[in-house]
Amino acid sequence: MSLIDPDVTAPGPRSWETNAVTPAMVLRLVLWGVVLAGAAVVVGWGLTRGAATGFSDAPGEQDEPATAATIIASFPLLVALGGWVAGASRNPRLPGWATAVGIALLGAATGHAVAAPPPRILQEPAIDAVTVGLGVAALALLVLGAVFRRTRVRRDAARRALVRSTPPVTGTVTNPGNMEFDDDEGSATWIVTGVSYAFRDASGTERHVTRTATVHRDSPIVIGEEVDIWYDRQDPSNEDLLVIRRRG
Repeated sequence: MSLIDPDVTAPGPRSWETNAVTPAMVLRLVLWGVVLAGAAVVVGWGLTRGAATGFSDAPGEQDEPATAATIIASFPLLVALGGWVAGASRNPRLPGWATAVGIALLGAATGHAVAAPPPRILQEPAIDAVTVGLGVAALALLVLGAVFRRTRVRRDAARRALVRSTPPVTGTVTNPGNMEFDDDEGSATWIVTGVSYAFRDASGTERHVTRTATVHRDSPIVIGEEVDIWYDRQDPSNEDLLVIRRRG
């Protein structure tokens, strides 16, 4: 199974021709990044303060401000991480989850360094092992994030070139997955489900592919629905260059 293209579930012409990174996209990531880094600083600071007291349960030994700050900051930390990943998933040219985690680790390293006991001159290193470890891990993730982004950009460019240069073939939905928008927990506007498609390549071989799709309740996917599929004529089994688009 491979991930579906972000625009695949919506009918009609989409962003394959341009796929440009807009200022709004960048602004959202910057805002999420600021929240992510700030919350991580607080969490790193609070955990370090708590560790200094051994996370004691004794009322007199508890660092209540640090405990409260850690708990409160963990919520925006998770929300910002999710917001970053969701925003970045809309365009392969944006930095993804590895960059977000790297930013969080840099924030945690900063918070730890602020809260850690001051070093003794000539007896302890100015930066302790925890700060160094977090910093190295953050740097590694930021580098990986840049590598992942470069790979996504190349794959996206190849897909867009494929869409521009070759006509699509007709594919058919063989299994729409879970299209239940209403359940015991309430009603959903969007659902994420695996959708299976079938199509025939130039040699007449029937091929099947399953993609994860985000589907709106006003436009459910049904068995037998026809879709446009672009694939690599030289290597039909290469799903990295396979593009699916619903018809409008």
